[in-house]
Amino acid sequence: MNVQVKLPVVELVYRRNPSKKYKIESARDAYELLVSPFKDTIEHHISTRIILLNGSNRVLGVSTVSEGALSYNITDVRFILQLAILSNCKGVIICINQPSGDLEPTKLDDELVEQVKIALSYVDIDLLDYILYREEDYYSYSDNGKL
Repeated sequence: MNVQVKLPVVELVYRRNPSKKYKIESARDAYELLVSPFKDTIEHHISTRIILLNGSNRVLGVSTVSEGALSYNITDVRFILQLAILSNCKGVIICINQPSGDLEPTKLDDELVEQVKIALSYVDIDLLDYILYREEDYYSYSDNGKL
């Protein structure tokens, strides 16, 4: 008996502009990259986004890892790891908008940073920064010596 099996397919899709890749040289560059395209939702709800970078810190892509409510968000390290591996990136920057406007890192932020660093280290990918941001300003773990 011939049985045709249909399997689910997982794909990674790059939707990129054919222009020159954007280069990240500082936390401000990452912040500016995200503020404009996501301006409409910065104060609406929390979103965790990942910037995927090649070895020269040029942006391979930006992806939303999770979206939450106004005051909380659950970010799963497995999704970050999955995107990083599938994109074949060398470094990542995790960015979380803060609708409340409070840029002071919490214990949960510190714990997530440690979990992501450990997970990425197993596949030789660097966590370059963890940025909390609002429309007018940002807080960078890297700039503040917390990475």
